[in-house]
Amino acid sequence: MEKRWGGLAAIVLLLLMALLPLWFHSARTRSVEAPSTALHPAPKSPPKTPAPSKRNSQNETLTLAELRHMNRRGTLPRLVYLPNADRGEIFRSLRRQGLPLWISDRFFLLPGRIKPGWVRLKRPISLREFFEKINDFPREKTRRVVMYSGDSLDDFVRNFSRQTRLNPRAIFDEYFRFSPYLEGGILAGFYRLPYRLSAGPAMAYLTGQSEKVFARLARKYLREYDPAGFKRYLIVASIVQRESWHPEEMPRIAAVIYNRLKRGMKLQMDATLNYGPYSHRIVTPERIRHDSSRFNTYRYKGLPPEPLGSVTRDALVAALHPAKSSDLYFVRNLSGTHDFAPDYATHLANISRIKAERARLERAKKAWNALRKRSAKPRHR
Repeated sequence: MEKRWGGLAAIVLLLLMALLPLWFHSARTRSVEAPSTALHPAPKSPPKTPAPSKRNSQNETLTLAELRHMNRRGTLPRLVYLPNADRGEIFRSLRRQGLPLWISDRFFLLPGRIKPGWVRLKRPISLREFFEKINDFPREKTRRVVMYSGDSLDDFVRNFSRQTRLNPRAIFDEYFRFSPYLEGGILAGFYRLPYRLSAGPAMAYLTGQSEKVFARLARKYLREYDPAGFKRYLIVASIVQRESWHPEEMPRIAAVIYNRLKRGMKLQMDATLNYGPYSHRIVTPERIRHDSSRFNTYRYKGLPPEPLGSVTRDALVAALHPAKSSDLYFVRNLSGTHDFAPDYATHLANISRIKAERARLERAKKAWNALRKRSAKPRHR
């Protein structure tokens, strides 16, 4: 008898657990329904906020206060990106963008097939209506945006603000809201963004796309993705990116970095001084002597504290999977690539050879220029 009652109690408990998500789901769907009078209705006692800046009629730039108001609980953002992915990836992307979703919405609201692209909501709707009409909304026209390899966040924000006419401060704020990295949080490459844009959706998309690549590579080479530990590889990749533009030699440069770190040697690389405001400046002997930051690897051992800038996928793979070599030194040769050496004597020999080749090339250039000048002189009869 006791076993029978125990079995009935277990069945009732399972039924309650099955019905609980349905109850939460129905309550959640009703809670996000917005009034039809305004897209963002003001509360009864609205907080004091700074006056909104003048908007550009073409780009509809929003202030940071407006963006935060749009992302509040129970409100759908105006601009939503729908990735070309499976249901789970779409669900995670929508939650990242600020849609107030519950786990139950993934099963009861999210349709099986979704047309990818950017959707702009022109009126307040509920979650249920949004997902019912998700494939009926027109997709926004997009343009190409570039994150150049080696660029710092300052470089990107300056260029991105010039293209989109968005406030640089808003771009910075939204980047740091979504990315766990002070630098290097946006992978170098080409992206498609709508013409009419605001900082929040843009940074959610750019950092989200980059994080997907980071996580995929980390799971392949490290078995798991942890931003705190992954930053070390971003730092190495950013040094590799600064030192070379040739993907075929990036793994060897990464090997040099790891070999020097294992031996307790200073990296002594000019590239580490191309940080922040010095991202594209020539490193002079004076900078090396007087720069007291931790980015000066001529003065301090170990890696710099942060990545130097954006990296390509090739540089990141090189940092995660370096070449197997005993090289400790490298020097740029006349072809723009590098000559590697396992010891200092070989390194000095490489430097001497490259200097001799450069001197021969300069003599050949001078001889050729002198020959051209003589041949250009008019001959007198």
